[in-house]
Amino acid sequence: MSQADIQFTGGNNIALKIPKYKYEETVRFYRDVLKLPYLGFRDEAHAFRLGPNTLWLDCKDSYPQNDVWLEVQANDPELAKDYLREQGVDRRDEVEIYENSKGFWISDPCGTILRVNPKP
Repeated sequence: MSQADIQFTGGNNIALKIPKYKYEETVRFYRDVLKLPYLGFRDEAHAFRLGPNTLWLDCKDSYPQNDVWLEVQANDPELAKDYLREQGVDRRDEVEIYENSKGFWISDPCGTILRVNPKP
C-alpha cells in the first residue's frame, strides 16, 4: 500500500473535556435536558449516544474551559503516521495515555485534538 492509498474516515467517538467546576452541570444537561440515551460510566467518563456516535464527557481538574476531541480512523495506521509526518502534522501523544492501542494522537492547525485509530 502506498501513501496514495491512505484513507481517513470519521470515527465513532467525540470527547468533551470539561472543567471540573462545570462537569456535573454538563452531565445533567445531556442526560436530563437533551435526554440523550445514556450508555453508562466507564473509563472515568459518562457516555451518551449521539446519533451514530458516542459522546464522552470527561472531567478535567486543570482545564479552564471545555475542549472537543474527535476520532478519525485510518485504513493503515502505520502508513498514516508516515503520511501525516510528511504533511507536517505533529504527534500529540502527550495529551492522554492510551495503552495497548495502535492509534495515536494528533492536532489540527488550530489545536483540535484528534485520535487516529485503526479502521475496524
